[in-house]
Amino acid sequence: MALSGKEKRKRKGKKYWRLLEPKKYVDLMFSFVLPAKLKKLAKRSELKEVELKGVLKQTDEGFVYVKINNDIIHGLFPLIDEDGIEEPPYFGKGEIGAHISAISDEEIDEDVEIKELGQEINFKLGPMCWTKPEGWKEMAKVFFVSVEIPELKEIRKRYGLPVSYKGLGHDYHTTIAVKKAKK
Repeated sequence: MALSGKEKRKRKGKKYWRLLEPKKYVDLMFSFVLPAKLKKLAKRSELKEVELKGVLKQTDEGFVYVKINNDIIHGLFPLIDEDGIEEPPYFGKGEIGAHISAISDEEIDEDVEIKELGQEINFKLGPMCWTKPEGWKEMAKVFFVSVEIPELKEIRKRYGLPVSYKGLGHDYHTTIAVKKAKK
């Protein structure tokens, strides 16, 4: 019997996370039947929040972002239990890969030098969510993980920018998956 796309992603995700975590946690992580177990597991005091790191970078066009490990996306992608999803279009030759958007190229003059480029930035993963993106018409849904990244807010303040990306008030996040809109 051939496996569905969901089942293949689930198996791939389990294999990946078992390299990092004890089997019992991975089994709970992938237990979609009883999501309450996940919440209970997340509230256990012996589980510590893990602080992750990325590096502040800038594209030639001026877009500033925190480059994070691609494996964060590859590891979380299998957790999404929905048909028709794809990894975000940030991977491949010439693409920036997994990232957290910091400053759009429209927010800051091109002659402004971002002194913090190359600096390591700490962040913590928050909840996984999805939304219908307002400015990305090609996509019906975008799945993302919110991140806590206070240092990025401080960097934005230093350059006279609002603390949220493009001043929209949204949480900082990294995109895990997309579902294309039907044409």
